[in-house]
Parts: sequence; structure tokens; C-alpha cells
Amino acid sequence: MISINSIHVGSRTYLSPDEIEFIKADFSYSHIFLKNGRRILVSTNLQKLQERFGENMVRVHRSFLINPLADLTIFEKEFVSKTGNRGLISRRLGKNINLKS
Repeated sequence: MISINSIHVGSRTYLSPDEIEFIKADFSYSHIFLKNGRRILVSTNLQKLQERFGENMVRVHRSFLINPLADLTIFEKEFVSKTGNRGLISRRLGKNINLKS
């Protein structure tokens, strides 16, 4: 059963923004990193996912969307998730989030 706040991410997959740590672009595909440590590959590009999630995800790099409510450690040029996954933050798009040093 699909939850009311679930968003279609690709194929027959629906996810709640609460489940997601961050999303990484891979050409026309996207890797969705979940809080439980799983990773899902979907055939939806990052721009489409950004439109679908709206305010629930923040673009911090041309290849990364992060969940602002996820427990991520954010540095000046990168972020690290609790599961040990890392991602980049650009200077221009990094202004969309509050940076810790």
C-alpha cells in the first residue's frame, strides 16, 4: 500500500522523503541512499526527482540532493552520512544549506 506522503521515484517504487538520506546522480539514473543503509537505483534523473520532492530535498551539487532533515554531518565541501557514504557540496549550491565547519 502506498502512503499518502510517498513520492514516485521510478518504476514501481514509491518512497517517503523521511526514508532518504541523499540522492546521487548517475547520468540518466539516480542512486537513492536510504537511512537504513540500503541503496536503490532508479531510472529517473536527478532533475525530475528534485521536482517531485520539492522542498523535501535540497540541491547541494550538480550530482547530489540531500534531505535537510537527515542526520548528515556537513562540512565546507562535503557531507558524510551515518552509514559512511560521502558526497560533495559545491560553493554556489552549498549556500542552500547551513554549513558547519
